[in-house]
Amino acid sequence: MSEAPQGPLDTIPKVNYPPILTPENYYSIKQMIDQIISEDQDYVSWKIKDLRTGSTMNTFVPSDIEHYKPLRENYNKESVENKAPHGQINKVPRNMTFIRDIYEAQRDQEVEEMQPLEDLSYEEQFKLLVLNLDKEQNNRFEVFHRTALSKSQVKRLAGVVCSQNVGENVRVFLQAIGKVFAGELIELALEVRKKWFVSLMVCQFDKRKEIGLRLKKYLKKLTILVEKSSFDKNSNDPSYLTILEQDEEDDIDENESDEYFDDEEDAMKEIKSGNKLLKSKENTSEIKLGLIDQYNKLVKKFNATDVSMERYSNSPILPEHMREAWRLYQLQSDTYIPSKWRGKGETNGDLFR
Repeated sequence: MSEAPQGPLDTIPKVNYPPILTPENYYSIKQMIDQIISEDQDYVSWKIKDLRTGSTMNTFVPSDIEHYKPLRENYNKESVENKAPHGQINKVPRNMTFIRDIYEAQRDQEVEEMQPLEDLSYEEQFKLLVLNLDKEQNNRFEVFHRTALSKSQVKRLAGVVCSQNVGENVRVFLQAIGKVFAGELIELALEVRKKWFVSLMVCQFDKRKEIGLRLKKYLKKLTILVEKSSFDKNSNDPSYLTILEQDEEDDIDENESDEYFDDEEDAMKEIKSGNKLLKSKENTSEIKLGLIDQYNKLVKKFNATDVSMERYSNSPILPEHMREAWRLYQLQSDTYIPSKWRGKGETNGDLFR
């Protein structure tokens, strides 16, 4: 192998490649591709589940819960006697413990050990809050605590809306309310940004999965051609099947054409040329070198495709995120103007803009 790119797969050199293209090498690379795609699928499924459910109960329970684990195998006599036909249990055993029960028991124990908040002063409550924040929450709290809206801008905006000068107390109140309002919009924008990242992650996973399938087809086609060339040199019987062609368990069809979209001109040309190589019945060096070129391009794309979301964790909030957050805020607060009212006035929606 040469030109080893940054990634799990290696490219195929254009010289002295026959010793590399063996059935063993094909099965090894195929297994590696399947393993990478399987790990990416587990990661994507975990991220989507975390987004839909807002994490699981395991987040709130410590890892050391050996003394909470139920003895699921040892049912009491009553649960054994009440078994349904065919050995099925028709109710939940009494000694069954669920993860939520563990969390609630731990939470109740912590609440009992805590001093009532009514007995604490404001400074003690504030200190208790700060001490129980993690690193990320503490940083966000400090930023929010130090941030303030511009006094002059708030006073000017209030004067424009009310058509009169506002007092200092009203200005302070509007400044505090505006800060909370801006914080809610930013929280929604962060959620929107996270959903966008999940969508991008799914697209990247689908792309890597498609490239992996194409890689296996090109590699199998190359291996079969190299096997046939080696066989023709040592035998005069041209009618035979290679090891890969005899393998019925291998579900990769090396003669199957790749799909493409007509609106993607560059990708369409590349895939069309690759389909011609896959469909070709000739066994020449030009065909093999063409397949190697296609394979090496796909290897670089496969290695460059990153499914992980963590690299976007420090990316900024875009205007598109804020616009979507504002739309969601209107829907959640029932202040979103229905579309039927947007046609009033001059029938162009200007009345409610």
